[in-house]
Amino acid sequence: MSYFRQIVCCFIVLFLFSCAGENPISAQTKNLSIAWQQHSLVCIAEEGGYPRMKRLGDGSLLVAYENRKGDVLIKKSIDGGVTWSNPVIAFTGFDVIDNENGRSARINIANPEIIQLPNNDILIACNFRPNKDEVYPFSIAIKRSRDNGKTWGEEQIVYRAAPRFIDGCWEPSFLLLPDGRIQLYFANENPYQQSNEQEISMIESGDNGLTWSSEITTVSFRAGFRDGMPVPATDGKDIYVAIEDNGNEQFKPFIVKNSIKDNWKEPVFAHSSNRYSPLKVPLPSSVYAGAPYLIRTSEGIYVLSFQTTENRTYNWELSTMEVAISDKPSDFISPSQPFSVPLNKEAKWNSLCDLGNREIAAVSSTNFRSDKIGIWMIKGKIVKNEN
Repeated sequence: MSYFRQIVCCFIVLFLFSCAGENPISAQTKNLSIAWQQHSLVCIAEEGGYPRMKRLGDGSLLVAYENRKGDVLIKKSIDGGVTWSNPVIAFTGFDVIDNENGRSARINIANPEIIQLPNNDILIACNFRPNKDEVYPFSIAIKRSRDNGKTWGEEQIVYRAAPRFIDGCWEPSFLLLPDGRIQLYFANENPYQQSNEQEISMIESGDNGLTWSSEITTVSFRAGFRDGMPVPATDGKDIYVAIEDNGNEQFKPFIVKNSIKDNWKEPVFAHSSNRYSPLKVPLPSSVYAGAPYLIRTSEGIYVLSFQTTENRTYNWELSTMEVAISDKPSDFISPSQPFSVPLNKEAKWNSLCDLGNREIAAVSSTNFRSDKIGIWMIKGKIVKNEN
């Protein structure tokens, strides 16, 4: 072989290697779907709502949920979700009295979300919801566990909105950045007290959640509408936040994104290129598809869930969980429903958990097998489609 031809061959080999290395996951996962494992189906709690699950560093599973009585409970599994511990109360609802006007209110605790930090501490964030207006502010509060969820410390209120339902704050969700910062995202009506609008806000901590930024960062806002229910994920370079966006008739899952470096210096407005619909096949405008949840697995695969009325009734209260998958935070495909939910039942306020080894868990508050709405889990394996 001539010297020139040897050089050409070397360049070709190097080119092929470089192309293969651009996105090695894409070649493996572009034809993937989720095979739901019916034998793994388990009822975690006979009654409850809004479940959120995390796999801890020791391999155990921790789930937080509302007990529908105003408290937030924690359960743990050390056998991969087959059996679950007795519940531990993380947050208890409480009563307050406004001494100035003599009015009282019950403060119910809702919307739990959990995260484990690199030092193994666990944080739980919740939404304080007073049942009467003008008594106590709607708030976001956190607690810390230093013993893997067995006990929880004192509450810390990290954000206060207005003391009325129409100007509240909702649905906190954590993100841990590569440099150790913790971000806390939530839906926020407080800045728009003269309208029915809502934004996605964020505060952050640089000391493992001991202190938090006093000023909120506006992540996204669509004028005249209601961005809601944020759930963030990161690939180490960019931040992707799944939200529900009602800018086109019904709520739909959208993603707003920003680089970690820029860190939301400018909000993502309605027509920004950093706001997009993540589904490869868009849903009809008349279909409701709210309450999205986004994870990025340890293998770099993105999984997105939402609750939808597609092929069901038009009553969003009777929506069901649907899950889609992608090798990137866009073009989600292979939608599937983890739970077989009759048209007169529901599976709502759902979440996802990465279990490792291309296995995930779908968690829902559903009455698909009962008269009561309880907490159910099913595992799914990410598999390669044959065609």
